[in-house]
Amino acid sequence: MIESKKLPLALTVLGFGAMVASADIKVNDNFSLSGFVDMSANGAKLSSVNGNDVTGSAGDATLNGSLDQYEMDFFYKFGFFSARADINSLSGGASGIFTEQAFITATLTQELSLGMGRFLSTSGFEAAEPTGLYQYSTSKQTGGIYGGYQNGINIAYTTPKFGLYGAVVSDVWNPSETELLNSPGFEGQISVMPVAGVTIKATQLWQMRDKDAATTLGDDGQGLTNIWASYAVGKLTAAAEFNLLESWLVGTQNDLSGMGWLAMVNFKATDKVGLTLRYSALTIDDKNSATDDMGSEVTFSPSFQVSPNWLVLAEIREDFGNLEATSYAAESTFSF
Repeated sequence: MIESKKLPLALTVLGFGAMVASADIKVNDNFSLSGFVDMSANGAKLSSVNGNDVTGSAGDATLNGSLDQYEMDFFYKFGFFSARADINSLSGGASGIFTEQAFITATLTQELSLGMGRFLSTSGFEAAEPTGLYQYSTSKQTGGIYGGYQNGINIAYTTPKFGLYGAVVSDVWNPSETELLNSPGFEGQISVMPVAGVTIKATQLWQMRDKDAATTLGDDGQGLTNIWASYAVGKLTAAAEFNLLESWLVGTQNDLSGMGWLAMVNFKATDKVGLTLRYSALTIDDKNSATDDMGSEVTFSPSFQVSPNWLVLAEIREDFGNLEATSYAAESTFSF
């Protein structure tokens, strides 16, 4: 994580928060780098799927340990221009080294910036990286609902109390898509910071569908309205979020609607100990089912700040709805 004071104002306010402090490594006046190492032990005990109890070995508790992610972020600055490239290495099924994002930003004024390349969507309260999360797992909102890493161009205008952001991308949710003319995606966001510690953001995403694609079932595209607000003063951080899914394509079903909610509270009991409680839920109208595709979860996570760069935490999570399970984890994240 690079310190906020070293980024243009437009990028700082519209960027993505992080919990774990880090001192980025300054090579020279134009080049610095940072990164993190994230590892965990995690497991789960499955109770039921789609209302059917899980029996036999399928319901046995599991426990896994691994290096989850290693990332190096490179920052370049040349006058009014800056560039960032994140190189990521994952373990498990998606193992390998790849470029997560890489983009160039032109800081036209203190408030106005123009960017192009591969960058992360501004939608959603929860961060995409473990260094920005208050717990180990992501909510029901995060998996496939928020916009992802996108190829395109964006513009941001931000003051300390107000911000506007817009982007045209090749695909809002598919990071491997590069075709733009036939099926572009769009993202727009309004940010309001009325008083110290309060942030409100409203984002609209819309992805056009390829008219020549076999998966097109009559609708022009799908969209997401994402609204969240947070309050962070002193030892308390609280957030609430609402998502509205519009004309979603899920499998062979088109024009599905859905809603999602998130509520989270984090309290710093001491300078080193934090406590997080989160609730989230997601409902998608399933035309091929007698009931909606829905689920909710409750997560409790205590954390301990070993040092400014090293955070460890534990988590226990209960999932309800179509999937009922108890999951648990211990995580160590070291940032530099």
